[in-house]
Amino acid sequence: MTQVVATFIYKSNSNYYIMDKIIRLNKRHIEQIVIIDYESEHQGDKEQNISRSSMKKKILKRFKKKQELFFGFKQNDELIGYVTLKLFFPGYKHCEVYWLAVKKRCQCQGIGRKLMEFIEQYAKKSGFRKVYLYTGKDMMKTRGFYEKIGYKFINEFSGYYGYPSGNTTAILYAKSL
Repeated sequence: MTQVVATFIYKSNSNYYIMDKIIRLNKRHIEQIVIIDYESEHQGDKEQNISRSSMKKKILKRFKKKQELFFGFKQNDELIGYVTLKLFFPGYKHCEVYWLAVKKRCQCQGIGRKLMEFIEQYAKKSGFRKVYLYTGKDMMKTRGFYEKIGYKFINEFSGYYGYPSGNTTAILYAKSL
């Protein structure tokens, strides 16, 4: 059974109620996670021409490592976004948002913000003091989103991603909880 960890109910402009849920994801959700990643049109995936089968292998590998907690955003029974949290990052009581993805057609509707607010509250309740994340230097829209929700630039790491071309520089951000 899927574990619901947060529920949002609100009235739309069309006067019908929408129910959003944040749920804990597991291996049973892999196909849906792959669809989210593929449909999010992540800049790095596009630059590296990553296939769906390659995405699935990477996600399976991440589940097997057991280093991340996966949470999904479900709207009217459709999984449309997810975020992952690594419970370790160097420093005292630090953690890392490792991945955030929302289907392209659902972006700019506050879903990424809700996922980030949820993960920050989850981290704070779990005793963490600070959340870190990396994103690509060339991903200006993504960087603007993180800055808008209170993340501060920490450092830049050239060659971080190890790609032969494209966006190889990572930017590290942090937010105190």
